[in-house]
Amino acid sequence: MLRSNASLRQIVVCFVLLSVSTLPLHGQDRNANGNVDAAAAQRDLLLAAEAEARKGAYVFYAQHYIDKENQKAFYRGSVYGALKTFKLDGCSLKVDVVIVDRFSGVVGKKLTGDQADSQQYTFSLNLTSDIAGALALIEARPAQLGRATNSVCTEKPSCAFTWLVIQASGSSIKESRITNEFVDFEGRADRFLIPVSSPEAGGQLIGQMQAFANAQCRFPSTPMN
Repeated sequence: MLRSNASLRQIVVCFVLLSVSTLPLHGQDRNANGNVDAAAAQRDLLLAAEAEARKGAYVFYAQHYIDKENQKAFYRGSVYGALKTFKLDGCSLKVDVVIVDRFSGVVGKKLTGDQADSQQYTFSLNLTSDIAGALALIEARPAQLGRATNSVCTEKPSCAFTWLVIQASGSSIKESRITNEFVDFEGRADRFLIPVSSPEAGGQLIGQMQAFANAQCRFPSTPMN
């Protein structure tokens, strides 16, 4: 069962924007007009996403707080976040993101044993060059390590992941969330976040997505149903 503090299940809003420089795309195949070839750009993007899916991001933590039953809670654990799948059908993009929190601890005087909470987010949208042009990286704690948990992280004092932010106007992004194997949200959103292994990896994904969108998706497409 998920730990009770509901605020822990919302992505922390206090984001610190990173300045992101689009990486030069050396070696991109170009057509006779000198433009980046769309097929080659898609191949490079999918390869970059596949490589990132094998990495993911980790943070190891200890935390203590008072739970909703007014008991002292202490946990040690790790949070893992990763891009799970990244699929393109023309300019239609579908992304799966997974966040897994593995922990054990003491609540009151009772040992919890080894536990795990998992969330899988699925996002779908029609990619455009405008959306790709607005891609950014941010640094933020995963929701499981909200400020109210008094988390201390061993390798990253900030307890933060690097996230790639994809934003679209008009709540045109379809989102679903599965928490511990149960669908608990289906609806629309105006942005979503992908955990990435490093700012450099996130910058590469941004560069590849922009190259693909500029080659293949320069004009707005019909919104997905």
